[in-house]
Amino acid sequence: MDLFLETPQRQAERMLRQQQRLMEMQMQGAAAQPFAQNVVPAAVPAAVPGCESAPEAYSVQQDSYAQELAFDKHRARRRRWAQRLRTLAMIVLIPLGLAAIFLASYALTCILNGASPNEVLQHLAALGQRLGDVAATIRASWES
Repeated sequence: MDLFLETPQRQAERMLRQQQRLMEMQMQGAAAQPFAQNVVPAAVPAAVPGCESAPEAYSVQQDSYAQELAFDKHRARRRRWAQRLRTLAMIVLIPLGLAAIFLASYALTCILNGASPNEVLQHLAALGQRLGDVAATIRASWES
């Protein structure tokens, strides 16, 4: 991805501007401490006098790459969490959906066979009672 990469011409112009600023600061007697952060080695043109003691130059490429890398790591972390949540939702929602479909089809079958609403509720209550009995039997066999 070449969106944030400098061309060699722009990099040379930026280096020349930084060196000129550095020389101005040295002429004024100020220390060049702000340039000590986020530095990378860079080629210094030999035509500029006093460049041997110049601090290393700041690289826009390195800074933009670090920002892109941090964003990419954050996005990957977010994707992993989203995938985990989707998996957990599928584990929970698929059985619940199947149970809802089963209950709806059971009730519709009862209605198609001519059951009244009260009889449908009685059938559903009996189904719930049978499921509770099965769960109690499984629990009792598990404990023993």
